[in-house]
Amino acid sequence: MARFSGRIVTFAIAIILLCASWCGAMELLAPTDGQAVRERVKIQLPLDDVPDDGFISIFVGEAEADKFVVAIARDAAISENNVLTFFWNTKQPYYDSAQPMQPKYFKDGRYQMMVQAHDAKGKTVSSAKLTIVMKNQVDRPSPAPGIDLVNRMTFGQTNDYRVRCDVSVFEIVNRVGLPILGGMALSGEVLLTQSIEDVRPAGEFLIRLRTDEKTFVSSYGVKKYLYAGQELKPQLYRLVNKYGSVIKANMFSKQAKYRIMDILPVLSAGQKKEGDSWPDTVTLKIDGLTPFITLKGSAMLDSFEWEQGRECAKIKSIVLSETPISLANGKIKSTGPLNADVTTYFAYKSGTMLRRDIRLTFDAEITPDSRDEAGGQLPGEEGPDSLPGEQLYPFSDDDDIAPAPSPGLGTSHGATFSQGVTERGPKKGRVELVVVIRLEK
Repeated sequence: MARFSGRIVTFAIAIILLCASWCGAMELLAPTDGQAVRERVKIQLPLDDVPDDGFISIFVGEAEADKFVVAIARDAAISENNVLTFFWNTKQPYYDSAQPMQPKYFKDGRYQMMVQAHDAKGKTVSSAKLTIVMKNQVDRPSPAPGIDLVNRMTFGQTNDYRVRCDVSVFEIVNRVGLPILGGMALSGEVLLTQSIEDVRPAGEFLIRLRTDEKTFVSSYGVKKYLYAGQELKPQLYRLVNKYGSVIKANMFSKQAKYRIMDILPVLSAGQKKEGDSWPDTVTLKIDGLTPFITLKGSAMLDSFEWEQGRECAKIKSIVLSETPISLANGKIKSTGPLNADVTTYFAYKSGTMLRRDIRLTFDAEITPDSRDEAGGQLPGEEGPDSLPGEQLYPFSDDDDIAPAPSPGLGTSHGATFSQGVTERGPKKGRVELVVVIRLEK
C-alpha cells in the first residue's frame, strides 16, 4: 500500500499543502474532540471525503503553530462500510524545516489536530479541526517505586524480531543537509529468530540466533534476497546472562564465520528509577549493508511509556564507536566517530524487549556517480539480478579480511560499478542509518 514518507517527501508535500486553498468541512468520525489518545490513533472519515488517488494530511500542534507530521495515501486506508480508516502513530518523529536532520517528538499534553483531504494534485478539498490529548506516558504513583530490569527467558521460548534499516546521505552546504545518493535508496531487512536452547545456573542462557531466507537488501530500487534457496543460513549460539551481557559471542567454532547483532538489551542489576544510568553496549549488523559495529556508552531509564499496548520502561542510550566503516562498495567512508541515539522499549513486567529505535550518524566522504545525481538506473544498466555499486557484508568482518560478496549476487555484478556510470569527485557529507527492531511474536 502506498504511503507518503521520508523527510524529502514530507517537506515537498508540506509546501504544496500550505499553498493550496481549501473548501468544505470534513465530517471527521474519529477521533472525537477532546479524546485522549496514545500510540496509534485511528482516523476515520466518510469514503467520499477523500478523492480517488488522493490523500490526507495531518497537522498537530498549538493553535496557529501546528506542524505538518504526515501525509497518507487513500489506498493506505482500510475501506469498510463506506468509511475510510487511517492510522497515525503519535510516537513517530516529525521534522522541522529549520532542523531537517533532527527528529522531534510530541510530549504528552493537549494539542490541536487538523486533518485535510486532498485530491491527486494536492488541492485541499475539505478540512476538520479538533483537540486531542496525548497520553503515551504510563501513570505512576509519586513517589514512584524502583523496578527490576531483567531479561526473563524460559527454555524453548522463541521470539521473532523484524530488523529494518534505511540509509540517508546528505551533503552539508551552509550547515544544511542536502540529500544526495537519492536514487540509491539503500535499505535492508532481516527477520531474526531468537530461541532459548538452555537455561543454566546463575541466570545464564544459551540462545540461538538465526536469519530467515527473506533477508534482503535494496539499492537503486533493486531488491535482492541474500539467502533464498540456501540450505544453510547464518546462525549461531550465544551465551548471555539475564542482564543481556554476552559471556561468549559464538559457542561453536563451525559457526565462527557468522556474526549476528545482539537483540537483548544490556541492563543493570538492582532496582532502577527514572534518571538512573548504567554502562551500555549496542551491536549492529545489517546483512548486505553494514559490517559488525560495536558501540559503547551509557543507558538511562528515561520514563515509562505505552508500547504495543504494554507498560514499558523507555531506555535511552548514547553510544559511539571510533572504528571507521565503509558502505556501498567504498562509495561512503566514515571520517569521524559513529554516534548513535538508541531508544529501547522494554516490557519490564514480562522482561521482554518490544522495540528498539537506533539513529546512527557519522561524517563521511561520499563518492557519488551519475546514477545518484540522475536519481536511479541509467539506460542499459543491469537489471534485478545485481545490486550495482554495493559492497555486501554477509558473514565475517575481521579487520584483515575484505568482506565477501553476498551469496547469489556474483562478483561480476555486486562488487563493481556498471559500465556507463561516471564516478564524480568525493564530497563531504553526513550519513544517517535509521534502524528499527520490532518484536513480531
